Amino acid sequence: MKYLFVGLLFTFSLIACKKQTESPQSLGLVDIDSLYPLKVGSVFIYRMDSTSATLGSLSTSYYLAKDSVAQTFLDNQGRTSFMVLRYLTDTLAVNPYQYNESYYVTYDKNKIELLDGNNRRFINLVNPVSLSTTWSGNSYIDSVKISDNTSYAGWTYQYTSIAQLYTVINGTFANAYTVLQAADSSGVFDPSNISFKTYSVEVYAQGVGLIYKELTDYFYQTTPSPAFEDGSFGIKLNLVSYKR
Repeated sequence: MKYLFVGLLFTFSLIACKKQTESPQSLGLVDIDSLYPLKVGSVFIYRMDSTSATLGSLSTSYYLAKDSVAQTFLDNQGRTSFMVLRYLTDTLAVNPYQYNESYYVTYDKNKIELLDGNNRRFINLVNPVSLSTTWSGNSYIDSVKISDNTSYAGWTYQYTSIAQLYTVINGTFANAYTVLQAADSSGVFDPSNISFKTYSVEVYAQGVGLIYKELTDYFYQTTPSPAFEDGSFGIKLNLVSYKR
């Protein structure tokens, strides 16, 4: 009986160790590192559409955004991080690229964080990569607003598409993963009756990284005269080319 008890303890210990060391790969899942595989020297060029409200109407400017992975380092928690420099030019690249901002991507054991140029930290990706996985991607910035009307608080991120085809300017990617971050609106989006629309989504291709991003934050007022409110904006990034 004594030996049976010891044997059972040994078996349970093996099972516990196995559970602790299981990785997404061992479970047949994609690991987030393969969805955002940065390295120094990588370059991603996007077509950027930047929309803002001017005198009550929406206007859009178009750019090429070049994101260059400049260096890697360990942050104050010993985690691998990358500094990415963003440069902008016109869509025909007639003029030289001009520096726009820097952002930082940090790899943790089961999450990838992004610190943007406004010092806002997002949790863009988490393990496991599954349609049932949800997380609070803005948990570090609950008190910070996007604009005068919308807060980042309360957003629930979720994988809504896994290993599906997704087409961008660069072409069609076979293994694309969509993260829906926010989809909230009041009324039908029609200038005659909308009050607000907040929509945010990112798409990652396995072995490549971010291939599409869209963030829309629109507010429409009907009094004293119909107009989009100041602070309404939208931004889209659509992958044109990349160098790994």
